Amino acid sequence: MQRASSPSLKPLLDEEADLSVSSSPQSWDQLRKEARQLENEIELKLASLSKSGQSPATMNSSGQELEAEELLKKLQYVITGMGDYIDRPSATPTNPSMIHLLSRHKDILYDYTKEFRKVKANIKAARDKANLMNQVQDEIQSFKTGNRDNADYYLTERNRVEGSHRMTDMILEQAYATRQEVSRQGRIVHSVNQRVGGVISHIPGINNLISRINTRRQRDTLIMAGVISTCSILIILYWLRT
Repeated sequence: MQRASSPSLKPLLDEEADLSVSSSPQSWDQLRKEARQLENEIELKLASLSKSGQSPATMNSSGQELEAEELLKKLQYVITGMGDYIDRPSATPTNPSMIHLLSRHKDILYDYTKEFRKVKANIKAARDKANLMNQVQDEIQSFKTGNRDNADYYLTERNRVEGSHRMTDMILEQAYATRQEVSRQGRIVHSVNQRVGGVISHIPGINNLISRINTRRQRDTLIMAGVISTCSILIILYWLRT
């Protein structure tokens, strides 16, 4: 009996591995038992992979993916061996239940392969999402660090500017204080002058006394100038005669 090749087996059949159908023929019961055992192992492995894809802590599941893929390949070769057993000429007629069972195993392999690819895609998407989130967090942290450095720089510059402002305020305060002191002393001198002028205006005799003193001083100055001039002339004449 000729059997049609299942499209679901082609993706796995394209990859040749060390797994191959044994040169020694196996019985139908052995093939069926091995197929069921592999299906149970694949089911457990897919369940474990599905949980790994949902948990970020166990997202590193490359080893489990390889194991699941190897189990699928083994099941594929076992099913191929079951098909070869049915097609092999034998004295025992082919039982329709055997064909039905082979078709059932093919459907299970197809479903497991489809589920494996779905879980694998989900794990990859979750892994990419986690990597993207980590990258975004790193960029946010770098951005915060850069902003913190800029903030420190601006804070330092602000302190310097505030220090300059305080120094300027101190100089201005000293200048204002000096100006006020000079103004106060000017007012004091002006007040003293006004008082002296007032005193002089109230005592007329002081003005006459001051006038006499000035006149006498001028007269003394003129007498001293005349004496000095006369002495100088006499000395010059003496030098000329000698």
